[in-house]
Amino acid sequence: MIAVLLITALFVFISVYFFFRAEKLQRSIVLLKRDTAQSQKENQILSKSMASMAGNTEEFAKNRLQLLLKKNQNKKNANELALIKPFIDHYSLIFKECLLKKGRLHTITKKCFSNLEGDLFKDFFEQVIKKDSKIQRLWNSNNFIGFISLVEALLVKYEEQSQSDSIKEDSNAALS
Repeated sequence: MIAVLLITALFVFISVYFFFRAEKLQRSIVLLKRDTAQSQKENQILSKSMASMAGNTEEFAKNRLQLLLKKNQNKKNANELALIKPFIDHYSLIFKECLLKKGRLHTITKKCFSNLEGDLFKDFFEQVIKKDSKIQRLWNSNNFIGFISLVEALLVKYEEQSQSDSIKEDSNAALS
């Protein structure tokens, strides 16, 4: 009889223990689910923000490039600017790919250029990237920060060249 009471008491004690243990685990699961839902909401907000930022930055870069193309229609930089155009036109796509995975700048850029006719990627690389060691260094970083810096460096480089060409033309016109 005592043995049955001991086994029953042990069974009740184990049952109560596992009941409270299960309740504690259930509360932990509820907290984790809440944290996961919050993280997913934050993730969506950040994703939308990054996509919006990529679109806005792409528009700024395209506008700057358009201004450069208008200024340099008949100048020596026109060909190089035409080679940069596909790179800037696919800014958002390259931005997203570089953001998702490190080391995607070269492959996604090549893919964007492959949709166009001829060997534009090869020309882009030879005439734009290889000419300047700073730009080549940014290109070789092959990551997100390198891409952002590369676009800015390219635009600044050609804006400065355009500005110096304009100053030269103005001084030549004044001398004539």
